Amino acid sequence: MIPFFIEATQTQNGWQSAFAFQIFLRSIDEWLKMRWGFNPGALLEEALDRSKLFLESQTTSDEFSSEDEESNRTLVLRCFNLPGIGLQFTLMGKVTHVDREQSLLAGQMYAREIFSTFPNDFVLIPAIAQKDFDRLVGKNFFSKKLRIAAIQREKVFIPPMLRHQYMPGLWQTTPRANEQTWRALSAMSNNVALNIMLRPSTLYQNEKELLLDIKKKFQKNSQDDDIFSSHIGWVNSYIKRRLDPWRRLFQMQVHVLAENEPDESLLRSAGTAFTRSVNETPTPGFQIARPNSSDEETQWLQQIRSLDFIPPQRRMDDIADVDEVHAVFRLPYRQEAGLHGVSLIELPTTAHPPSEFKHD
Repeated sequence: MIPFFIEATQTQNGWQSAFAFQIFLRSIDEWLKMRWGFNPGALLEEALDRSKLFLESQTTSDEFSSEDEESNRTLVLRCFNLPGIGLQFTLMGKVTHVDREQSLLAGQMYAREIFSTFPNDFVLIPAIAQKDFDRLVGKNFFSKKLRIAAIQREKVFIPPMLRHQYMPGLWQTTPRANEQTWRALSAMSNNVALNIMLRPSTLYQNEKELLLDIKKKFQKNSQDDDIFSSHIGWVNSYIKRRLDPWRRLFQMQVHVLAENEPDESLLRSAGTAFTRSVNETPTPGFQIARPNSSDEETQWLQQIRSLDFIPPQRRMDDIADVDEVHAVFRLPYRQEAGLHGVSLIELPTTAHPPSEFKHD
């Protein structure tokens, strides 16, 4: 049985149990042997399908009626740029329970599930001791003076929607667009982290009714010669996508944390890669949100460190379907020529136990 270190922490909501893995890319020779198709292009298609299947397996068929009933499982992909060393990919998860022992048991089961189902295009090395866990989650990183920014979908403002006023766009990408994100992150000269958080979610009944209300009011108040009439098709398509029966949904947030101010070029590179207009489905792009005060920034950083979501202005702004999550919650894949401009921490060739991996 694989040993997993589980850190149990008491919170206002009970006990939180968290685990961490370091993610390594397989060597190109080993990865190429995994393809079922006839060329590396088929291998990438197969790998992306495995990645999407993993995300689908994290969703739930339960219908939550309130936030108090939402899933207590949170998954976080965190990539650190360690200058002079490379990119360190960490996968973390947490569960909460009112009882400490039950929380630890749930954490072990969750860690085992992730370890056994994560796409085998990558190698997961679990933290098996406190020092491993601290290194992977970035304990030293969070001890520094950090600044934070959130990458969000751009909001579409449409006056005929009256009091609703706006709707967020979509997360979308293409198979290799995220390489731009990793090159931009790897080029940073300071300590930076890209943090992607998700947990299973759904639309509540009142949120579904709100979307239907938006659809009726928008169509009623828009005329054929209205400047916003061209938005009708987009709004209808968006609402239909959100209300499709059995569509698997998550709550997802994307953050960039850095010593000093997060670099604008990194935010722009990642935001653009995550919000491309593809397959004749336009999207308005991305926007950057920052804390309104130093106190709020401290709160944001503490929540991210604790694997908690930053309270959104409106919960629906964080809702994303599995296709959107798959556009963002993604790791790099090697080319035969390598990933130019990207420095990766490689899997050690010697058979050291996980506790002896040292990259900080």
